[in-house]
Amino acid sequence: MLRLSYQGKTRLKKLTLVLGILALVAVLVWFCWVIWLQRYIVFSRDGVRFDFDRSTLALENKTPNDDAQRQDIPLDIYVYDGENATLPMDEEAMRMISGVYVDTRMLLDGIDQVEEDLAALEPDTAILLDVKSIYGNYYYSTSIYEAQQSTSIDQNEMDALIAALSQKGHYLIARLPAFRDTAFALDNQRCGLPLSSGVLWTDDDHCYWLNPTNETVLNNLAEICKELQSKGFNEVVFYDFYFPESGKIVYQSDIPKDEAIKLAAERLVSTCANEYFLVSFVGGADFPLPVGQTRLYIESASPEGLENFIAQMPGEDTLLQTVFLAETRDTRFDGYCVLRALQRTME
Repeated sequence: MLRLSYQGKTRLKKLTLVLGILALVAVLVWFCWVIWLQRYIVFSRDGVRFDFDRSTLALENKTPNDDAQRQDIPLDIYVYDGENATLPMDEEAMRMISGVYVDTRMLLDGIDQVEEDLAALEPDTAILLDVKSIYGNYYYSTSIYEAQQSTSIDQNEMDALIAALSQKGHYLIARLPAFRDTAFALDNQRCGLPLSSGVLWTDDDHCYWLNPTNETVLNNLAEICKELQSKGFNEVVFYDFYFPESGKIVYQSDIPKDEAIKLAAERLVSTCANEYFLVSFVGGADFPLPVGQTRLYIESASPEGLENFIAQMPGEDTLLQTVFLAETRDTRFDGYCVLRALQRTME
């Protein structure tokens, strides 16, 4: 049996201590290396890769011109004058509306069934259709640059449905997410909301969100409005039109978040709305609804307290500018603009 002298044991302890320290330093160096590498991670639909020609530190120092140089979307085709954002109210466009809404779940159940259910409606009925998912997938055929088409909803069937409803004279409303768009964020990573490491933030649904102050983001939403109007829609409704609540997001702007949302809404209304087309938003009683051709949509509305809710809304056009999305057939909604969930045809 090998016996170590006292001197040998002392040397062994020192060697073990040195090896332990070296191992700890190696772990710390590896950890710092991994953190440093994150700034070069590029996410795409094909997976994750490293791009050492870029650094996401540019997120902290970017200017609108940086985004303009990276985009194929012309940024000078929309004119905005913040001091003259008021548009005239058109009595025909801002009329009382009532009808139904068709959400993504209904479309996934079958567009043929949706078309059959809608066939019984009278012409000029208001119909809201979901046209895009939170992951950035378009349900209709789009010509938006690098747009991602849905693989679950047939674009040709959706195009035919939209055309048929428009031809019949229905008031068509397109609903889509504004600042939650995974596909656009992956293709335009400077438009996303970053963490301190530079990696883009995701929500509980693993979706990426866009920066409401970013010029490219707002121009993309404006281009979508223009396309939807050309498809025959009379109105577009944006939901997810807010900053997500997370202390992990690095927000690099002198504009307060609430003010940024207000300015974004005003810009979209002033640049896209007209006497034939409305730009509206899903929100609550405190949403800063711009002046112009726009409405506020209230989701999951309850018939209780409707009058109190309306009383909180400022302006003389409250009844025309507030639309309730209701699942109930309660008649207390009948005095207001209301869209109810489409009822399936019983076989």
